[in-house]
Amino acid sequence: MRDFLNKYFDFKIGIAGALFMGIIVYCINYFSTNLIIESLTAALKQGAYTFFFGGLLMKGCEYIAIHIKKHTLAILSAILIPTVLTLILTYGMHLLKGTPKPLASTIPTLMIIPATAVWAIRKRKNKITEE
Repeated sequence: MRDFLNKYFDFKIGIAGALFMGIIVYCINYFSTNLIIESLTAALKQGAYTFFFGGLLMKGCEYIAIHIKKHTLAILSAILIPTVLTLILTYGMHLLKGTPKPLASTIPTLMIIPATAVWAIRKRKNKITEE
């Protein structure tokens, strides 16, 4: 079971992303509204979302970077596909009741772009050196 989960989910990225993004979303919402409970709700939603989808999307990024043959297409796809999915899903989640600033809470998600770029290039490079 553990091998199956590790194949499709990156726990380290999920945990790190959940903590990082949860804190950012809490700060954005709290410092702009001074609402503790609503800001905590937004942070918990972001943290849970980032844990599950961050872990899945980074594994997806890795898969795309490794399995597409053309280097440039592989890297661009590994960056754009997870980024677009993340932005759509995050904004949709924050539109649900409980987030005071949905758009402002979604903007930090753009930080996934450099993360997926570095991750895709690193995984692609590791694959080439293994062959």
